[in-house]
Amino acid sequence: MTSVIISAATPGLAASTGPRVLAFDVGGTWVKYGIVDAHGKLLFSDQLATQSEPDGKALLVRLLAVAEPLVKRYAPAGVAFSTLGIIDAAEGRLVGAVEAIAGYFGQSPKASFEAAFGLPVVVENDGNCVALAEGWAGAAAGVRHYLALTLGTGIGGGIVIDGRLYRGASGAAGEWGYMLVDGKVWEDHASPRGLAAAAERVRPGCGYDAEAVFAARDRGDAEMAKLVADWFALLATGLANLLYAFNPSRLVVGGGITARGPAFLQELRAEIRHRLRPEFYRMCDIALASAGNQAGLLGAARLWLTQHAHHE
Repeated sequence: MTSVIISAATPGLAASTGPRVLAFDVGGTWVKYGIVDAHGKLLFSDQLATQSEPDGKALLVRLLAVAEPLVKRYAPAGVAFSTLGIIDAAEGRLVGAVEAIAGYFGQSPKASFEAAFGLPVVVENDGNCVALAEGWAGAAAGVRHYLALTLGTGIGGGIVIDGRLYRGASGAAGEWGYMLVDGKVWEDHASPRGLAAAAERVRPGCGYDAEAVFAARDRGDAEMAKLVADWFALLATGLANLLYAFNPSRLVVGGGITARGPAFLQELRAEIRHRLRPEFYRMCDIALASAGNQAGLLGAARLWLTQHAHHE
């Protein structure tokens, strides 16, 4: 399995130099795609609804059609996929955790795109791609040991140890959303989805998403305040366990709910500090993700560049 070396983008180089990569970021709701240059600049981007096609096989056919004019216009040196699921990196095939897209299991974006365009293709888990992006152009640039987590529908992420992405024996490292924390599947309760579900349980029909729960708490809603407190406690317990296990020098947390910014970060730090021995808390800086909402595209492109262009 190829090791991916992380380093910050080289400053001061003309954005027009180096290879371009056609990148896709396949999520349960949206497929983002674009052209990324060798220095992390997005030259073009767009998106389409994942469920616009009946299944994963048809979705790949649609993406091939989307790619054709972009390949002709931008002449990319290769194609890179960030995607939900567990990946067989050698075959670029989906081998697990793909329930969000019917018929996606067993598909190989790598085989489909290499056959269609004759370009080298890499496929990687979306959490790992976010980690790569944060190490290239985000909150972990220049950091050798870090964890990057995304709070979304689930809780995914990537592990970088001594500057290298750690995939695990079967490419499934970082699937910590499935952990049991306090007897609960962590991502079912400590994700924004989990917070919204908790609100629906205590107040049926409220229709609150996670942001609305926080907003109600901020307005003085005592019932929602308790839900937020319980949610932070569960989230921080899982994160503290990861810090004990991996001893990173930085923990990067991203996802839509983190748009609350410094207030969110302050609360999260306080909850984690409450659950860590003091020396462990001092060992790790906790930061919000900063690579942006195109991090999946950037991370996938970074993977392609490190493997095929020797771009450090």
